[in-house]
Amino acid sequence: MTYLFLFQIGPVQTFIAQARRTQDLFIGSHLLSELASAGVLAISEHPSFKPIFPLVENRQVKGGAPHRFAFLCDDDPSQIAEKVQSAIESRWQEGFVQPVGQLVWDAVGDGEWVTIFERQGQASSWLEFYWVAVPYNDEKHGDSFKNASVAVAQRKYARTFHVLEEPGYKCTLTGMQSALDINWKKLRHHLHDSKGIILRDNERLGTLALIKRLAEQAKTVRSDKKIYSTTHIAQDNPMATEEAMGSKDVSGYLAVLHMDGDQMGKHLRELHSYQQHQEFSGQLADFAANEVQRIVKAHGGETGVLVYSGGDDVLALLPLRHALRCADELRKLFQQMTGCTASAGIAITPANLPLDRALELAREAEEAAKEKYGRNAVVVLEAHGGGQMREAGGKWTIIDFIIQLQALFESNTLSGKLGYDLLALDHDLHGDHLKAARRFEVHRIAKRRTAEGVSYERTVQALINNMINQVEEDDTVLTWVDMANWVILARFLAQGAEQQ
Repeated sequence: MTYLFLFQIGPVQTFIAQARRTQDLFIGSHLLSELASAGVLAISEHPSFKPIFPLVENRQVKGGAPHRFAFLCDDDPSQIAEKVQSAIESRWQEGFVQPVGQLVWDAVGDGEWVTIFERQGQASSWLEFYWVAVPYNDEKHGDSFKNASVAVAQRKYARTFHVLEEPGYKCTLTGMQSALDINWKKLRHHLHDSKGIILRDNERLGTLALIKRLAEQAKTVRSDKKIYSTTHIAQDNPMATEEAMGSKDVSGYLAVLHMDGDQMGKHLRELHSYQQHQEFSGQLADFAANEVQRIVKAHGGETGVLVYSGGDDVLALLPLRHALRCADELRKLFQQMTGCTASAGIAITPANLPLDRALELAREAEEAAKEKYGRNAVVVLEAHGGGQMREAGGKWTIIDFIIQLQALFESNTLSGKLGYDLLALDHDLHGDHLKAARRFEVHRIAKRRTAEGVSYERTVQALINNMINQVEEDDTVLTWVDMANWVILARFLAQGAEQQ
């Protein structure tokens, strides 16, 4: 009998987000992809193996493996699942735990830390592994996949929670595992890390955090691009320093972009054959492997970091200036290649905000784009150092308008007070019965905020008409408060562009 297998490994969000440096973020994402690839490749040589997603070509996973993967196979489900799990755990031990452990041992020698390192390094102590297998009917491919999706969701309701008994000082990165009791000064000396670039003076790490931090030094991960810090990204400058910022307390802002396809589960369930599913998987692989990297590189410059790109899911850290354009180009190409829409959340955060919080804000913004603005939308969430938050959201058609508006702010054609004037306008002239008065007042305010010597009619008026039309065409999705926040955001992006 042929079975449709659906596997999922994790934890994903929490594992990736346990990061203090952009390198930790990148390695955490890369590590999960490597483990998933090991599981897929372990079964790919089986005579009856047929990949659904991701695709496998010449013993390579096309486009990288997401944490969720599926295939067809005729063998006993328990044996297949055991082989996949064994391959994942072996890849973790042999590819990550052992090389990093050897590196540390070479630096500091033997000690009690070895026992703790080995215990914490067991895959069973942190890795989540879920799988289901359902009978496959080629004539009802969509139903088979739907059954598998429902089954794995039910399996996750009974997930195993790892009970951690970790005495002593905790890892300063994860806060869960015990910090390894090793000579950190000696380890830094072995790594030639006198400036604390790899390991900071106040860091005491557990096994998982140490594997992320030393994966590159142990040659378990190789990147063809240097991963720059959040300060470098915020300044869009690979040579940026704290001194260049003027103060350690002011580190600039960067954009955290999280994009996700809309209703992908529903779309996959509506694919009627294995061939259709494979074709769609190929489109996702081409998008993730080739196009995402190209677009992020074009807009992220030398410092931007593509953290993760798997199928319809993208996570990137970008300089402010081109973040909106980058998100919009990714969305357009994704829709062109797959026929599906996508939503995105962009968190604009201080460069010194903890990375786990920055990622959380980006995910919250992406969820708001789907739930509050009806999908095929984008939400930008500004988070400032004092705790202030400002949300601007709407359909993707808003982006071109905001980029034009940003250009007017950059050239000082418009005053930065325009957005705050619009907030007051919504309060003073609220309601459909005041629509004509509000339209007149918007033009009066915008003309007043246009720089002296600039022709309002030639330079600004058409853009303001566009603004009014966007709100009035569907004020259930885009309100005047949203528009005011977008205008304030455009000015903020313009200021960031000027600094960069």
